[in-house]
Amino acid sequence: MQQIPPFEHGKRYHPLSQHYREQFGEKVYKVSVSVADSCPNREGRNGMKVCIFCDEWGSAAYHQQRDQPIRKQIQINREAIRKRYRAEKFLIYFQAYTNTFGRFKELESLYQLALEEKDVVGLVVGTRPDCLPERVLRKFAEIAQKYYLSVELGVQTFDDEQLLFLSRGHDSASSLKAIRKLKTVSGVNLCVHLMFGLPGETDQQIRETAEILSAHGVDGVKLHNLHVLRNTPLEKLYRESRFVPLELEEYTRKVSIFLENLSPEIAVHRLAAVASRWDELIAPAWTREKMRPTQFIDDYLATKNTWQGRKFISSKG
Repeated sequence: MQQIPPFEHGKRYHPLSQHYREQFGEKVYKVSVSVADSCPNREGRNGMKVCIFCDEWGSAAYHQQRDQPIRKQIQINREAIRKRYRAEKFLIYFQAYTNTFGRFKELESLYQLALEEKDVVGLVVGTRPDCLPERVLRKFAEIAQKYYLSVELGVQTFDDEQLLFLSRGHDSASSLKAIRKLKTVSGVNLCVHLMFGLPGETDQQIRETAEILSAHGVDGVKLHNLHVLRNTPLEKLYRESRFVPLELEEYTRKVSIFLENLSPEIAVHRLAAVASRWDELIAPAWTREKMRPTQFIDDYLATKNTWQGRKFISSKG
């Protein structure tokens, strides 16, 4: 009989906290900063349009501080996390917009400033498949030789029609190429962002997505439910009844299918999106609840007696 792997805290999936404890021997917390102020879509590169789900803040967690110098952002956010969680080690998370899109020398300087901060043990850099020039990859390799470096890659889906719906401006081939390129950079931890709840999405597609990530040896995955924020192109589709977001029950079922087919070695950074700015959330309402979706998914996995990797078949034999 197949047994649940020894996941931390009795989870039925490989939590990010387990990865950090294995890597550092203790808890480590992300400190979000906002330094990028644009991306290829917002610049209109090659006729691109803004991603239909993206608000004006570009996913920034602490958008109120985005005009502060990076050191000030780190100090404010780090000390708040230190006080709340009694944290001692931190990763600086370059989160908003595309953090490899812009002037390279400026990026180098910002990375270095972040690494010089007290109790910082590494970086987490959010980017997209079409913003990984060779000079950025070389910089990643340099950083990864001395520090922990995680790259969070906004793939969202491997279906080209769904990428067009999202106005991502890149195709699935670009995503696969970017994954392969990042996996060649020694020491880089690669986390892929995915969205569930897209038009035309099928259970088979979700299974195949898990299989693709497992086969490419990605290190982590962050899951999001496609939700509607105010003043986004998606809001217009929602108001016109051309898009219906998933209810928590259906989203949970999809997450379960994905996890069952995912290698148990891949760390799960997040199970569902959380709307950090409640006043901007249009639908679904459950996206504003920080704890309930995760607990609901945990309970579902337990009730179904399933877990990450239950149906995973390793290519190693």
